[in-house]
Amino acid sequence: MADSSEKSAYDILVDIWRRERREEGLARIPDDLPDRLREYLGGIRHYLRTPDKESLSAELKLAAADAVTTLIREIFELRLNKLIKSALRGSTPENLFEFEKTIYLKLVSILKEYRESVKELATAAAYQSWERITSSCEVVHFLKDVPEFVGPNLESYGPFKAGDIASLPPEVASNLELANLARIIRVLQPRS
Repeated sequence: MADSSEKSAYDILVDIWRRERREEGLARIPDDLPDRLREYLGGIRHYLRTPDKESLSAELKLAAADAVTTLIREIFELRLNKLIKSALRGSTPENLFEFEKTIYLKLVSILKEYRESVKELATAAAYQSWERITSSCEVVHFLKDVPEFVGPNLESYGPFKAGDIASLPPEVASNLELANLARIIRVLQPRS
């Protein structure tokens, strides 16, 4: 019926499919599986080039190739669902296949962007009837340590440690925010 390399590739696929269905995490996929599958499917294609394409064994070979293709699709559909669930939870799954690592990182990035957009939308909705308090200074929260520096107005500021909060002229605060050293804290009040 099938030689040992064909049977082992198919058996490995069936085993992975069963484990993907049964286990919560991703099943481990042998690194050499793509090579084994290429060899297996290459053998089927080679066999189908022979003159007896109408025979029962040719039908069986075609059915085997279809079964392998279906198994591969089902395995990776199960894995995709697990990747999405892991990305939603923020947990990195083990046993990622090479191309899945890139996909997983993209999923995490897209979800982070989505959550940030929802956060901004919720904040905008919550504070739509509020207005910014006008002041000659901006309140900033330092993200990194900043040594003493001279601002555009030739005044000295600092030094500041990460986590410090300070009140600075708007131009100085904007420059620090642009340099990703600090974040401006918007001070709001309800509109009267």
